[in-house]
Amino acid sequence: MPLARQQARAAQALRASANAILSGAAKCLWPRRRPLDAKRVCIYRIGNIGDTACAIPAMHAIRRAYPAAHLTLVTSPGKAGSVGARQLLEGVSWIDEIVVYHAEDIATVRGRLELMRRLRARQFDVWIELPAVAAPLATLFRNLTVARSAGARWGFGWRYEPRFFAPAQSRFIDFPDEVERLLEIVRAGGFAGCDGDFPLELSDSNRLRVTALLDQAGVSAAELMIAFAPGAKAEPNRWPADRFIEVGNNLAARGCRIVVLGGRSDAPLCERIANSIGRGAASLAGKTTVRESCELLARCAMLICNDSGVQHLAAAVGTPCVSLFTRREFPGMWWPHGSHHEVLLKEVECHTCFLDACPYDNKCIKAIGVDEVIAAAARVLAHRANSKESGTAPVRPHVA
Repeated sequence: MPLARQQARAAQALRASANAILSGAAKCLWPRRRPLDAKRVCIYRIGNIGDTACAIPAMHAIRRAYPAAHLTLVTSPGKAGSVGARQLLEGVSWIDEIVVYHAEDIATVRGRLELMRRLRARQFDVWIELPAVAAPLATLFRNLTVARSAGARWGFGWRYEPRFFAPAQSRFIDFPDEVERLLEIVRAGGFAGCDGDFPLELSDSNRLRVTALLDQAGVSAAELMIAFAPGAKAEPNRWPADRFIEVGNNLAARGCRIVVLGGRSDAPLCERIANSIGRGAASLAGKTTVRESCELLARCAMLICNDSGVQHLAAAVGTPCVSLFTRREFPGMWWPHGSHHEVLLKEVECHTCFLDACPYDNKCIKAIGVDEVIAAAARVLAHRANSKESGTAPVRPHVA
C-alpha cells in the first residue's frame, strides 16, 4: 500500500477516534437524550461572513426543531472591527438574539469570566456547537467544558477534522463542502436539515438601497450584471488584479455590466479594476452593507471571485460562481455550495500547505489563466440560458 494512502487512513482513524472520545465526553456530561421541548436554545458558531453563511441551513434546521424556543446565536468574528454574523443575520425573524464577543474580550481572565456570566444568565436548555473546520482538538474540549460550565442542560456538536498528513488526505479523501459538513453534524443530532435552506429575509430597505446605488452608477436593471469580488483575507488566495481587468474587458465587450464588490479595505483595488475596465464597470466596494451585498448578488447573473466569504453569500442567494481556488486547503471544503458553480484550481507539488504567505509567489492561484476564467464564465452563462428553457441543473460544481 502506498505510504500516502496509509497516511490518509491514519488520519481517518484519528478523526474517528477523536470524535468518539468527544461524543463520549458529551454523553457523560449530558446522559439524557436531546430534549424535544426546549425554551432556550444556544447555537455556538464563530467565524466571519463565509463561516456564517455556510452555517445557515444547519442553524435553521435547529430553529425548525424548536419553533417556540428563544434562539440565541453566540458568535465571534475574531478581532474587534471584523465583520461576522451580526452584519449578515441581525434582524432575521428566526434568530431571537445574537451575542457577539471579540478576541480582545476574552484575552483576560476577567473578560472570560464576564462572558461566562452572560452565558449562564441565559439558562440554556440546549447548546449546539457548529465547530470551525480547523478547530484543534484541545479547543473543542475547551468549548465542550464551557458549554457545561455555562449551565447548558444538554449539549451536542463537537467534531474534529485533523490536518495531519494533509497532502495524503487531500489526495485520497473526498471532503464535503462546509454547508454539507455542518448539516451532517446536526442530522446526527436528530435535526432534519435542508441544504437549500438559506432564509436571509432581505428587506425592502436592502432592495431600495441597492437600486439607488445602481442608479447612481448608471447601471440599468435591464442589463446583464456580473459581479467581481477580487479581494480575499489570505494573500495567496488573491488572483492578480490585472487578470480580473482582462476578464472584465472581455465580458464588457460582450455587453455585460461588471459590478465590483468588496469591503472598505478592498475599495482601492476594486476602483482600480472598475476604472481600468471603463464604462462597462462600476465599483460599489465599501458602499454596501453585507445584506445589501446579498441583494446585489441576487440580481447578478454570476459572481467571479477568489476563495472568500463573498462566494458563500452568492451561493446563499442562488447566484452561480466562478470561484478561483488555490491548493492550500483541502479540495471541496470551501467550495461554494449548490449547483451550477465553476471551480477553477491547479495542482501543484506543494499542495495542502495551509500557509497564509506563499514562499513560491502564489504559484497555484497564478496558474489559473485568463482564458480559463473567460471560458468558465461562458459556461455559466450558457447554463443559465439553457436552464431557463429546460429547468435543469447539475447537482455538483463543475471543476476545471
